[in-house]
This record gives sequence, structure tokens and C-alpha cells, in this order.
Amino acid sequence: MMARWGRAIYRGRKLTLVLALLALVGSIASMVLFGASLSSTGFVAGASESARVERQLAAEFGRGQQSLIYIMDADGPVADPAVRGRVEAALAPLAADPRVARVLTTWNTGNPRFVSADGTSTYAVALLNLDDDEAGQALEGLTALVAEPAEAAGLTVSVTGGAAIGAAIASEVEEGIARAETVSIPLTILIQVVVFGGLVAAGVPLLVGALAIVGAFALIFGLSLAGFQSVFAPNLIIMLGLGLGIDYSLFMVARFREEIQTRSVPDAIATSMATVGKAILFSGVTVIFGLAATQFFPLPALRSMGQAGMIVVALALIYGLTFLPALLSLLGTRVNAIPVGMPSRLWRRGERRTAGLSGGEGGFWHTVAQAVMRRPITVLAPILALLLIAGIPFLRLNLTAGGPEVLSAESAARIANERLRTDFASGEADPIPVILTAEDGNPLSAASVAALRAFARQATAIPDVVRVESLVTDNAAQGVDWDAYTGDPAALPPALQALAGERVRGDAQFVEVMTSAEGEEAERVVRDLREIAPAGQGVAVGGVAAAGVDTVDGIRAGALPAVLFVIIGSYLILLLTFGSVFLPLKAILMTLLSISASLGALVLVFQDGYLSGLLGFEAGEIISTTPILMFCILFGLSMDYEVLMLARIQEEYLRTGDNIGSVAFGLERTAKTITGAAAIMIVVFGGFMLADIVIIKSMGFGLALAVLIDATIVRGLLVPATMRLMGRWNWWAPARVRSLVDRLGLGHAEAPVLPIVAQGLGD
Repeated sequence: MMARWGRAIYRGRKLTLVLALLALVGSIASMVLFGASLSSTGFVAGASESARVERQLAAEFGRGQQSLIYIMDADGPVADPAVRGRVEAALAPLAADPRVARVLTTWNTGNPRFVSADGTSTYAVALLNLDDDEAGQALEGLTALVAEPAEAAGLTVSVTGGAAIGAAIASEVEEGIARAETVSIPLTILIQVVVFGGLVAAGVPLLVGALAIVGAFALIFGLSLAGFQSVFAPNLIIMLGLGLGIDYSLFMVARFREEIQTRSVPDAIATSMATVGKAILFSGVTVIFGLAATQFFPLPALRSMGQAGMIVVALALIYGLTFLPALLSLLGTRVNAIPVGMPSRLWRRGERRTAGLSGGEGGFWHTVAQAVMRRPITVLAPILALLLIAGIPFLRLNLTAGGPEVLSAESAARIANERLRTDFASGEADPIPVILTAEDGNPLSAASVAALRAFARQATAIPDVVRVESLVTDNAAQGVDWDAYTGDPAALPPALQALAGERVRGDAQFVEVMTSAEGEEAERVVRDLREIAPAGQGVAVGGVAAAGVDTVDGIRAGALPAVLFVIIGSYLILLLTFGSVFLPLKAILMTLLSISASLGALVLVFQDGYLSGLLGFEAGEIISTTPILMFCILFGLSMDYEVLMLARIQEEYLRTGDNIGSVAFGLERTAKTITGAAAIMIVVFGGFMLADIVIIKSMGFGLALAVLIDATIVRGLLVPATMRLMGRWNWWAPARVRSLVDRLGLGHAEAPVLPIVAQGLGD
């Protein structure tokens, strides 16, 4: 099947290249003409409790879905009438803007906690009539409304809040990607030159990666105009587009260069497609399967990143199986043109060394494989123990949805947010909103008020809760005999009736809980609040900490089905690839071991703080989406080298029937290309460690480490050891399975191109 496809591409090589060029031009034009609408939000499921509270607050209580917090520093006490006048004058344009629902200050709320401990600073909270993305777009203009008159009045303004933090995250992500590209692309080119020893061969894979990246950007930008797409999606596109686009091309170019020495160009293309092309196809489908697991999670941002990854991998496959063989068909032997000094001589030396390996002679990896297979248990046991131990830290993983702490220490939004905690009373700037819904439909009935009082008492008893702001605990409620309240709102004092007008809508009451807790402790407070169940009242808790709880819960709920989906799907793909029952099981177990080891290292570094000084970050909890994305990406990537190496081993095994010799042959023949491909992946992923924002830094670290483990320990030691122990069972499958694979034409080796001289099982 793939051999026929290769010959078809050869015949239509010029048309294929023209179509690829047109696709590139169309992608660039669409991006320029239509742009994109990417969001820095989407880490909370729309059906979650915190999201429902956010929507209800916006729709019924006039509380915008987003807010901005302006910290204003004066040259004197803010209690001074002159200073107060300057502050209120600076805030006046903001309060008059139609995008702002309300501006809360220490003066219009009567809350002295809006003033700093030293009395020279105060903050104002602007509740916006905007959703998350609109708030980010309006940030610069709304900030200028305050900053310009404040500066003229001798005041210094700092801005934080959800919208400012989201915009800062988006900005740091963009800067991190640019920094990674600056380092990784030149190093990638250098590695390819070293691997191939020529500029033409080194440049071909870059073209495939570039085509896949540009096409994926165009598609994601287009999808963003019709629905939600995350600002983190381009991050995945560049990571996987550079990594896999170049990765797949390396194997194809290497095999074509090998075949062109003894075959005509059409036959070399057909053979390369029938062997490496088929392996790449199944490898890419496995990666897409892994990324598809992100769709089991209810978080729009995670789904968007998974979609971006699937799109760029699919395009890398499409271009790798069309544009690449078409280009090689035109180049022919010219693929070896423009040799480059020492790398060229190293390549030729490697070509001579790897010739005729089935006879037992060979290079470094051939020797390693033979040594491992002489003592497989001696090698296997300690490595398995080491990988299992390395994965143990993952068992104490602490997840967080992420907030200001993911930003760099120099971020203005993060610094301002930290000032709210250190210079002002705890919890006032970002209280936990709670909505109590009366089951009898009357939130001001005597029973509802009694339930509200019970909720306030229980909430105040929770550790780290500072106070509860509600109808019955407000200053205006002091002196009211609530025990004698009969449910008649007209009997309440006028000030309290006015407060009820703000806090009561329909059958619901709005309550605010102030807490000094942060991070994981704030999420504990949310969980405790949700446990309170006053009679006749429904309790719904929202806010930033509640969103974090819902995010982590959503991740945990989707984890098991996602993992099962990936494992079962990968097993079936590998079963159809190799026609073996046990090889897929072995590959999956090896993959899980390498992933668990890399995730364990992630916990040690980014949660416990090892290497934090060297890598430049502050240790803490792991961002909840990071382990999931790592698992989904790594499961496919780990299978990548496994499939490509096993494909070459199977070719030799079908030719000779020698299990030991074929393993050594396959390892040696693929060693140079896999090493180069792994080095490129490590450079691409490692480049993202240069980002300031910890989300990207941790992802780059984990992926780079996993590829390193996979390309060395797993490929060089575990694969030959396990395949030696499995012996004839490596390639066993029931007759019906073999027959199905043959009928579908999905088996790896193709008889018209690769003569099969030994088909029996042997050791």
C-alpha cells in the first residue's frame, strides 16, 4: 500500500510540490487577513460550580465577570481630604466608563481595610461589564484612564486583578515562545548538519516542520474566530511542529539516502515509503491518539491545546508523506549535495561502519545491544528498579490551577498582587463569593435569614476565614434582633433595606467570605465552605480559589478515561503495525515507566525546588494541566522511537529469522538517526526552559527529560533486554490476527519491495 503510494507521489511529484506551495501561501494569507482571537482563560469547565456563580453574579448582581484592582500610592495619608480628592479625581474617568459596572473604594464602601497598614496607599476594585477576553483587550485603555490623571496628581498606580494577570500570562507566554525559537532553531539546524553532513539533506526536514507549523497556525487562528482557542495553543504547535515535523523527516531522508545508493530513485522512494513511511504513519497516528485524550477533560484550554497538537502532528504526517517524498524524488542523489566539512566525513564513516551489520560486525550501538542480550536480566532488573524509584515522587503530586504565582518574579501584575497580601488586610481585594439560594423562593423569609446566620457562623469557624460579609453580618445589621425577625423586610432599618437591595436578587443572596489563605490553603477553605449545608438553602461557591478547585477536580475526573483511551488505542495501533500481541504490551509498559520517571523528576524540581536556583523559578505546586499534557504528548512521542526502531528490527527479522541479530541490526541502523532526532527534540523542548513563566518552563523540562530517557535508557538497554527475554514471542500473534493484518495491508514489511526470506518464529 505505502509502496504504491510512494510510486504515485513520484509520478506526481511536481504537482504535489505546487499544491504544498499553494497551501503555504493560502495559510499565510488567511493569517494576515483574518488574524486570531486567542484566550488566556479556559481553565475552568463552563458547567462547574465556580463558573455558574460567576455567570449569576454578572447577570443578577451586577458583578462583572472580571475585575481590575488599582493600587494607588500617595505622598501622604489617604485619610487627608486633599489626598482623597486626588484619588477620587483619578478614578472618576474609570467610574464613568461604560465598560465598568462599579468602582469600589474605601470611601464608598466604608471599608477601612482598603487602606494600607501605613495609611499612605489605598486600592480600588473596578468591577467590569466584560467577559474574560474582553477585559484583557480593554486592559491597556482602562489602565490609561487612571494612570494619566493619577500621575498628574502625584500618585503612583499599580494594576493587578484577574484581567491584568491573564494579560501578563499571555504576554510572558509569547515572550517565552520567541526566546525558545531564538535558541532552538539554530541548534536544530546545526544538529541536522552534523547528522547528515550536508546542507541540502539538513534543510529538507526544516521545510516539513515549517509547513506543518504554518498550516497549524492558520487552522487554529481560523477556529479561534468561530470558537474558543487558547493562547497556549501556539506553544504546542511550535513544540510539536518543530520536533515531530523534523523528526519524521529525518528518518525518511536517512532511509532514502541509504536506498538511493543501490536503487533507482522511484524504487528508493517506494522502499522508503513502504518501510519508514509506514512506520511514520503509525507513529503519528499514535501521537494523535495520545493528544486526543485531552478531549476527555472539561477544560476548554486543555482541549484547545490538544486540538492544536493533533492538527500540527496530522499536518506533519501529511507533508511528510506527500511533500517530502515529492521533494526527494526531484532531488534524487542531489540530496547529498553541499557536503559540510567534518560532519560530512563523520557521516560517510558512519555509513561505512553500518554496512553489513547482520554478519555481527558493527558500531557502538550494535556492540551495546549484543552485550545487553548476553546478560538481559542483569541489565533489566536494576534499570527497572531505577525507573520505578524515579517515579515515586509523582505519588505526592500537588496540583494547582495556577494564578499570579506562575508569572515571573519581575511581573508588575504579580508584584501588585503580592502587595495586596502584604500591605493590606487579608482577603478584602479578592473575597470568595458565595450565593445562597432559598429553596422556598424567599431569601428574606425568617427561615432563610436563620439559614444565612447559620452559614455565617459555620464559615467564620473555618480556619483562615477572616470574616463574612452578608446581610446579617454587615455593620448596618448591628443592633438588629434577628431572633425576633418575622420575615418582613419592611421591618428592617432603612440602611439594611438598601443593603438587601444590593445583595438579594430573586431567590438568591450574595455573600462574601474574606480569607487570609492562599493557594492550596485557599482551595481547602473553598472545599470547607461547600460542605456547609444550611437548612432550606443551596450553597454555591465561586471565585478564583473555587475555580482552582473545579479545575483540579475536572482534571482528576477525566484522568482515568483518558489514560485508558490512550493505552487501548495505542495497543491496537501497534498490534496492526507489527502483527504481534506481546510487543505492544512491552512497548506500553516501557513507555509508562519512562513517563512516570519524568513526572517524578518534575515533582522533585518544580514542586520540591531542586534546581530552582539554576533554572530560575520559585518552587511550589504543579500547574494542573502540565502532567496531563505531558502524559498525552509523551505517550505518543515515546512510541515514536519504539515504532521506528521496531520497524527496522522486524524488517531484518523477516529477512533472517534471527531474533538476536535483528535486534542488534535494527538498533545500530536506526541509532544515528534516532540520536539526532532525539537531540533535536531535546533542543526544541529544552528551549522552552528559557521562558520566565513556569508553565512553559516546566513543560519544556519534563518533555526534554522524557525524550532523553527514551532515546538512551529505553531504546539502548531496555528494548534489547526485553526482546532477548521474549525471544520467539516477540512476533507471535494468533493466525486470525495475522490474517487480518495481511488483508488490511497494515503490516510493516511489504513483499513487493522487501523480499521475505524467513517467516517462521525463531530465537
